[in-house]
Amino acid sequence: MSSSSETKPADRPEFIFIGEHPAIDFANTRVVDHGAPKELFRSWSDVVDWLSQAKLVTGESVELSANVGMRALESVIEFRQAWEKVLAELVLGGKVSDAFLERLNGFLALDIFHEILCRDGKKRFRVTRSGSHLHGEKLALNLIAHQIAGFLAEANLNYVHRCANTTSCVLYFYDTTKNHRRQWCSVATCGNRHKVAQFRKRQVHAKK
Repeated sequence: MSSSSETKPADRPEFIFIGEHPAIDFANTRVVDHGAPKELFRSWSDVVDWLSQAKLVTGESVELSANVGMRALESVIEFRQAWEKVLAELVLGGKVSDAFLERLNGFLALDIFHEILCRDGKKRFRVTRSGSHLHGEKLALNLIAHQIAGFLAEANLNYVHRCANTTSCVLYFYDTTKNHRRQWCSVATCGNRHKVAQFRKRQVHAKK
């Protein structure tokens, strides 16, 4: 196994998987911590870790050297920033720009594959796709692009939301609840903070 792009920092980032889809979770790799923006992709090793935790790829196929990893990191962050802008537009009722679609299709076009018909038992068959010939940065961008493309093609984009805590949270989620009334990235965090804030307001008004 080749070495990772940089030495992992002692405080490895804790990725957040509350988006209900890897495409949304990818956007949520930039967070707010104590009121300040916080980048979770600080090294290529972090990108490798995220891809692994998101169950998109094994670590070995995306490993890069230090110099190459730094450049690849910039490409992934730039792609994520473009995707964040798309999500912000969708939340406001806008649409996906042609420029983003062109970039997305460019990453999808990086891969070449074929399909094979295989036996699945005595009388059944299944079609399988060949493995990717890509590695490193191109594989990472291609895999992420596949997730975003699949999401845009299959999801009801009316259910893409940003956490209702817009003052101190930048996380997005895809509302898969039955009544589609989800408001918070997490009830245990932002939802609970809102309840506490409302309780304190009522106490202040009660004392007046």
